Amino acid sequence: MATNITHDDLHSLTSKLSQARSLDEIEQQCITFCQLTEFDYFSYCAPIPTALARPDMIEINSYPEAWRTLYQNKELIKTDPTLIYAETNHTPITWNKMTPRHLGDKNSRLYFRRAKSHGLKSGISFPLRGNVGSTAVLSLVSKKSAPLPQALVNTALTFGSLFATYVHDAVLRIFDQDLLPIKKKRISLRERECLLWVAEGKTTWEIAQILQIANRTVVFHLESILSKLGVKNRQQAVAHGMMMSYISHRLDWEPPLRHKGIYLNHS
Repeated sequence: MATNITHDDLHSLTSKLSQARSLDEIEQQCITFCQLTEFDYFSYCAPIPTALARPDMIEINSYPEAWRTLYQNKELIKTDPTLIYAETNHTPITWNKMTPRHLGDKNSRLYFRRAKSHGLKSGISFPLRGNVGSTAVLSLVSKKSAPLPQALVNTALTFGSLFATYVHDAVLRIFDQDLLPIKKKRISLRERECLLWVAEGKTTWEIAQILQIANRTVVFHLESILSKLGVKNRQQAVAHGMMMSYISHRLDWEPPLRHKGIYLNHS
């Protein structure tokens, strides 16, 4: 099976994704990519970092309406094998190569049987990573039964991995700007530093010593963070800080000890 996509096509698509300002624009580029690679549908799914226990999800897809309705009504997102796979894997995989280890319980295996009955017979999924290890997945789906022609798989692997990365980056950018009002609340550098050390298990006094500021200043910054994030305690603040990427690895502290190529903390 010959496909029509070229490197120039990929460059054009990724350029448009880099400039996309809405999820609709991203969807259109995904549809175009499917047309060029001779896939019939696409699906992008990622958790929205608003809660740890039951996060909302960003879903963009071109699936048939009947499948979308079933997916939502039956809460199939809980047993979606592509998401289960993406949580613990980093490499693309064709659906027919998912093993029982990937599929989990019988509900996940039932997922593919239901999908096939709606014309989603085969596909390839690309796990994606966002800030602080958050997971997403882009799938290219075909009406044709598995296994997919090797030429089609090769094209998907050659062009799809880079395309999926641009899709994910575009979604995260739009999400940060437009879909999460809390992100618009400015968290100062000092507040982030205080929150980082809370995440490291430091007390107010210890944070004050590390940052060389007064105890009451640490308390002031942490209370400000609680207010801005709309949370009740420091534990929640750390959790939300991780989800919102306010807490990240710092490489600009005093160099730690090093032993045989491995960095060790002083404490």
